[in-house]
Amino acid sequence: MSDLCTLVYVSTASQLMSDEQLQAMLKKAMARNHINGLTGVLLYDEGNFMQCLEGPRSAVLETYGRIKANPAHRGLTELLLEPIAARSFEGWDMDFVHSSRGEMQALSQANWWRLRAEADRADDSPGLILLRDFWRSARKQPG
Repeated sequence: MSDLCTLVYVSTASQLMSDEQLQAMLKKAMARNHINGLTGVLLYDEGNFMQCLEGPRSAVLETYGRIKANPAHRGLTELLLEPIAARSFEGWDMDFVHSSRGEMQALSQANWWRLRAEADRADDSPGLILLRDFWRSARKQPG
């Protein structure tokens, strides 16, 4: 059985961040994630974050602990934490996507849990599928 898991959370930045601040934060996260074997995607819109982390469970939980303790975030809400069979963001130590308020709202309100009867299936939660589809679409857009 694989030790891989995925975590998705939303949070609010303690203060609005400039593109330069976001890039600096992303650069540090990418380096640390590479060392810890984590992949994922970070969405940002006007002070709101959504992040998906995936990798070895211990590394995901350790990283999430650091994120929760970071005063740059507040109001963290965990949307999903579950084992996965395979990564959705393979090869991305941490990808970054600007999202619109509507996209962020749709993703944060998605169905992130599965019914108990579905828990043993290998299918991803509807929320994770929506996030992966959004990420793929955003990667194809020029800019």
